[in-house]
Order: sequence, then structure tokens, then C-alpha cells
Amino acid sequence: MREIISYSKDFLTGDVVSEIKHKPDNGVRGEVTVSLFNAENGELIQEAKTENIIPDLFFKEIFIKSFVGGIMGAGDNGFGTRAWFNYLYLTDSDKPETANDQRVDGNVIGYAHRNSAYSGTDGQRGTINLAETKYEVTDSKIRCNFVFDFPTHAANGITESVYWCESDPASKDYMYIGAPIWYRETADDSSGVPAGNARRYYGAQVAMNYCHTLRFTSPKKGFLILDGRSGTIINSTYLQFPESLKQHWVYVPFDLAANDIIKWGEAVKLMNADGNTLNIDSADPVRKYDGFGGMMPFSENGEQVFIGHYRYTNNTGNTSNNPAYGHVFTRIYKWSKTGVLQNFVDFDETAAFKDANNVAFTLVLHRNEGVWLDGCFDYIGYNSRTDPQFNETERKNHLFRVNYNGNVVQNMDVKPKMGNCHWFGARGMDSGNIERRCYVDNFIFSATRLYIHYAAMTGGTAFWQVINRQGNLLEPYRTVFGSYTSGSNYYSPYNILGTDRWLYRYTYSAPSNIDIRNALTSRPIGAHTRLTQAVEKTESNTMKVQYMFEVDLLTFGEDYY
Repeated sequence: MREIISYSKDFLTGDVVSEIKHKPDNGVRGEVTVSLFNAENGELIQEAKTENIIPDLFFKEIFIKSFVGGIMGAGDNGFGTRAWFNYLYLTDSDKPETANDQRVDGNVIGYAHRNSAYSGTDGQRGTINLAETKYEVTDSKIRCNFVFDFPTHAANGITESVYWCESDPASKDYMYIGAPIWYRETADDSSGVPAGNARRYYGAQVAMNYCHTLRFTSPKKGFLILDGRSGTIINSTYLQFPESLKQHWVYVPFDLAANDIIKWGEAVKLMNADGNTLNIDSADPVRKYDGFGGMMPFSENGEQVFIGHYRYTNNTGNTSNNPAYGHVFTRIYKWSKTGVLQNFVDFDETAAFKDANNVAFTLVLHRNEGVWLDGCFDYIGYNSRTDPQFNETERKNHLFRVNYNGNVVQNMDVKPKMGNCHWFGARGMDSGNIERRCYVDNFIFSATRLYIHYAAMTGGTAFWQVINRQGNLLEPYRTVFGSYTSGSNYYSPYNILGTDRWLYRYTYSAPSNIDIRNALTSRPIGAHTRLTQAVEKTESNTMKVQYMFEVDLLTFGEDYY
């Protein structure tokens, strides 16, 4: 590690704030200087200088893509390492630099492209100063000095962090498909799967492409839910589906590092109360509501059990002799680790989710991934009413959590939270009308983050918002989630259960393209610098940002003839 001194100097008062930082001595260094000037007389008002950190992610990804990816058969060009140093970002993040940095944090105050000059009126965008930007080569180093100018109308606000990033702010929220972690293992050859590995790879392809459920519990492990009645599944030559599991819903783990990826020896078939196949029996008063909507493992007092569900509508009788007629229920099953049904409960969603005024709840989405975390199902939706003053529909958004015993354990108000973000105001949305301008219509989550999508109505706009499980705001808005700008038609994101990490899986049917890759929920950064003291720019200031990179020259051996 290298010790450096960062400082911020106020030239009006003479005050200097300094800070000692320790930076990894990795042969690539960056130093940033932010200078604030009086726009009228050009007088220097404030200057802050410090060094950056280039994250480990950058170096590791290059190695995995160019070398390890070749060993796997992914080659070195698929989703190749991108231009992570395309844009300079200024944000208000006070997060310290670390080697684990991956994304731009904070509100974007300003940005500029490293090569394309700009002279427009965008309130955030500055310009590269091509006349002052230069590089020099010595016997041991290459030094590049980038200079960016921000006029009076741009980048006004508090800047505390400086980043380099691949894309402009409009695209920074697109997910990023990273380095491969599992592929064909054909050593830089895209010709297809070798005959010797056919069952391994074709079997994984059939199981993953035609399963009911695919979940990852680590980058290489996870489980599948297979339908033992599906001809595609049970008749595959490569999958070799065991006879004893046919006609059943089957839980089966997989391990991409194993010789036999599908772990048939650990498979569990899920049965009904009679020990038979879990199927709807319309002639039976109980089993007519049996069915399979999904299942997740759960550790109950240290013992693995399986929690499943099936949602149905009660159409028995009528409202006069059956108060629950027309109600929607979730039948929640609990199986032992060997697939024996221990019990089930019928949870009445219609009755449980009405509000205090007895207004019905409109369910948007029901998810069972939360069972893995704490044994709870998630229901998200809204209660509607008409505001008589404006004759507008108002939707109160809620996330309900229901445990596997059929009890509501949490009712979270998921009204959008604006924080200090001006994005909403620019679109005519404020805290008084927000639930008349949008409503929840999707959500996805990881271990600590909930990504909630709001659809637009009556003049509002659609967006994603990120909160934690306690309801605290993490990101006021993002334009997309799970999307990649191009080339991703066949890629789908998967959360690694119990973590905030993500994978992408290639889902095209071609067997030579079995592909699992690391993923980020935002574009990665190339470097991060936090200033010792924040710099506040107003319309009375111009600002200059100088960013110097110093790269040690590689020392090649001498050739003698």
C-alpha cells in the first residue's frame, strides 16, 4: 500500500483540510484535482486534490474473460471488457473508496465524456477540454492528463465523489453481463459440445430450459423443480430421468462443478397427503384444491423442509351459505426433507388483505423466493379508491409478508419515497399526488434489496425504486432493472438466493451456448475518488476537473541476435 495525502484548500479563507489515505500500489494510479472559480473574474476559490482507487473487479474481469473464459470455451470476445473509462461522473456520495467498489453511488451532479466535446445547455453535462488534455511518455511511465470544464449552468450542487464509468447517466442503471463462470469447456472452440461431454451439457440444457423452477444458491450450485409428467423432460436421452420420479413434481439439486451436474441421488418427489402424486382431484372436497405453484427449501430449526404453494379461487356454494365464496386462497404446503407432506393451511388472501375501509386488495404479484430467507411469501399490490375532489383513482400500495403457517407478519406501505431527488418534481409528481400518478406492478428482490416497479397513470411516469427490507430508500428511481442494452435477448438474470449477487444465464436452445456469467445491477466503474472535503458549485462558479492517470510501462526483455 502507498500512503498519500489528500487535501482541500479554501483560497478565500486560507483553510486547508487534509487526510492521509492508503492506496494499493498496483502500477496504475490516478490523481484528481477539482478547482472552483468565480465566474466573473476567474479567481480560484477552492481546490481539492486526491488519488483514486481502480477496483479489483476491473483487473479480475479482464483476466477471466481473456484467459479463463478461453479455457471454458467462452472465448475472449463474448461481452468483452468494455470501455469502463468512457465518462467522468461527479456525485454527492460520501462513500470511501475501496478495492471492492463496483458502481456509481449517490446523486449524479455532473458528467462528461472523455473524448467528445459538448457545448449544450444540459444541467449536468460538462465537456472535455481537448486543448488542455494531453499525455506524455517517459522511459518508465505514460501519464495522461484529462481536463474537463463545467460552465455556470452545469454540475451545480455538492460534489464529493468522482468516478469513471462506462456509460452516460441514462444508461448506467442497465445491468451488466460480466465474465463467464461456466461454459462449454471446449477450449476456445465454438464448434459445439464434444461427444465425450454430451450427457453433461445437453442434460443441463434440457433440465434448465424446460424446468418449472431454476434457482441458484451459489455461483455453481442450486436446484431445479422438474415436472415428471413432461415428455420433454422425462424422454430426454441426455437427462436420463429416473423411472421412480416420473409423474411427480421433483426437487433436484445441481452442481456445475460436478461430473454429473444433475444430482439425481438427492432428488425428492413431492407427494400429497395420501402419498400419491400431487394432482388436482375434482371429485375430492380437499384435493380439488391441490396443485403446484412453486416450492422453496427452508431451514426450520436446523432441519431442511420444503414449503410449497398453490393459489386457487373458492367457487363452492354461494355468498349466502359460504362467506368465503369467490375468495382467493393460497394453499401452503410443508413437506419433510424426504417429500412427505406434513401439513397444509389454506390462507384467505381476499379477507386478509382488505384495508380498514373493507376495500379489496388487488394483487399484482405473488413470489415465493422469500421462503428461502425466512419462510415467508410476498404479496404486492394495492387498494384503490376514487378521490372525490379531483375524480382521480388513488392506489395505496402494500407489500404483505405471510409465513408458512398462514399468518400475516408484515404489512409494508410501499408508497414511492422521493428523498432529495428532483426527478419526480420535473415530471409533475410530488408527495401529495404520487399515489395518483403511479402504482406498483412488479417487484424483484435479493437478500437486502427490493426492486419495485411503478406503472404510470394520469400523467405520471414509470420507474423502478430500490428500498431495503425495512422500507428505507436506497435509490429513488432507476429506469430499468434486469435489462442489458443490446445482445441480451437470450440472457436472463438470476439472484443467488440469500445474497445481493446476480448471475445471467443464456437461454437460447443451441447446446453450444450453455453460458452462465456474473452480473451487476448497474454498469461497473473504472475508478473512484472521494474528495477530502465536498465542493459546492453554484451558478456563480465555473469548475475545472483535472484527472491524471499514470501507468507504469511494461518492461520487456532485450532481444539479442
